[in-house]
Amino acid sequence: MCTHLQKRDGRYYFRRRVPLDLVPLLCKTEISKALGTSNRAEAIRLCRAESLSTDEQFASLRSSKRSDPPAPDPVSSKVQSILAADAPEPIPHWAVPPEYTGPTYYDEEYERIQQLIADARDEGVDEDALIAEENAILQRMYIEREALRRLKAEEAAMPQAIHQAIERPQRRPASKSALYLPALIDAWAKERTPDARTVRKAELVARRFRAMVDLIPVPSIERRHAIAFKDALLASGQSASNTNKQLELLSVLLNFACANEMTETNAAQGIRVLVKKGAKAKARISFSLPALQAIFSSPVYAEDFRTAGGAGEAAYWLPLLGLLTGARLEELCQLAPDDVSEETYLDATGTRRTVWCMRFVHNEERGQGVKNAGSVRRIPIHPDLLALGFVEYAHNHKGKPRIFPHLKPNKYGEESAQWSKWFGKYLRGPCGVTDERMVFHSFRHGFKDVCRECSIGKDLADAIQGHDDGDASSDYGGEFYPLRPLVEAMSRFRIHDLTIPGLNATLLPALQF
Repeated sequence: MCTHLQKRDGRYYFRRRVPLDLVPLLCKTEISKALGTSNRAEAIRLCRAESLSTDEQFASLRSSKRSDPPAPDPVSSKVQSILAADAPEPIPHWAVPPEYTGPTYYDEEYERIQQLIADARDEGVDEDALIAEENAILQRMYIEREALRRLKAEEAAMPQAIHQAIERPQRRPASKSALYLPALIDAWAKERTPDARTVRKAELVARRFRAMVDLIPVPSIERRHAIAFKDALLASGQSASNTNKQLELLSVLLNFACANEMTETNAAQGIRVLVKKGAKAKARISFSLPALQAIFSSPVYAEDFRTAGGAGEAAYWLPLLGLLTGARLEELCQLAPDDVSEETYLDATGTRRTVWCMRFVHNEERGQGVKNAGSVRRIPIHPDLLALGFVEYAHNHKGKPRIFPHLKPNKYGEESAQWSKWFGKYLRGPCGVTDERMVFHSFRHGFKDVCRECSIGKDLADAIQGHDDGDASSDYGGEFYPLRPLVEAMSRFRIHDLTIPGLNATLLPALQF
């Protein structure tokens, strides 16, 4: 991971903090340099070179100053003595005196970690490592701010004007059995069973609430605390949209607490940031035809290239499945051999036909889950997948829990997490797809585009992809969408000018409807 790399307005920059002991020599607190490129791979290479250069510069400066060590900073020594005395409790973000110009490095690092975490999954960065780094930064922020507060208290009381300028929410006395946000999240997750990623987001909201506001029992969280949280999120550099998402998740947790008589009111209800309407660039887009051609002519397809990171045959089949089903990556990674089966239906003339299908289901015993109730579905397998031997591949794994047995789940049980990181690197490297808006989820976007081009209606496309439009009428009917219209839709689904090695267009089996 290249930790000194930043992106602004589509261009990459090298940015590195100057160690505190070298600030007097360099007369600046950070080094910032434009790398002159918008290509991430090139920027990473240049960033590493700059990191080595600054390492040498710092080492040289330290070597030259060893003969004349500076006198110890009395304030720093005092802070260290306070830190050594006992472990301070966390204090609110707003409790730092406004005239203080000290350890702002941790605030800058905190903002940087948030941006990295936002892009971690799709760019192949180790998200768990980033969250661990964030926890360390938050802990350091607690310690330094509390040490500073104690130091200020010893020197002199803050001026009255400063006391009046800082509105401090009063903490209610809490019993030893008081319920805090982490315990509330545990109870909420156990009863509501959200997906692992949503639980992680809730835990992140709890950590930020503690760092930016205070450690407050759930029954004592008041509206002013939620407002202080909103203001602190915005002040830390979070966008209005991201701030609203975190406030909404906090409100979900407090709603659960109200429903279970853990608190009387939802203090976060209705608290939002006004988001200005306007043109907004898409974070994710469909793969272009050149990008698809690059993927399906890459070494995995042209040279039978396989690696451990690609989990064997998963490297071959998962992009094809994404292309021709529009399914979510996690859904595909969870497929079991018996999720691929032959089913019967009646065609337009009333004749009984058979078709190979795959199912996406929610089965806690087998560790399979879907995003929502509308995502449970059964869809016909596309003729191209049949011609390439997908059914035979799936049935060769009978007796195993998954058709992709080499996938390794992360600690949250997400079977796509590690493979997704590998695919991100493979996409940017051997495939040469450099547009960072193109990720595995782009197959899902592209499936919708092709459906529109092939005159496949929205209700059929949604049924195939497992999109829930929120219409109550969609809940009426059988467990699955009728097969015949889905078979017809899959027969029309074609991506023109895309060649997949091993696929002979003249030998494609026809789906009958």
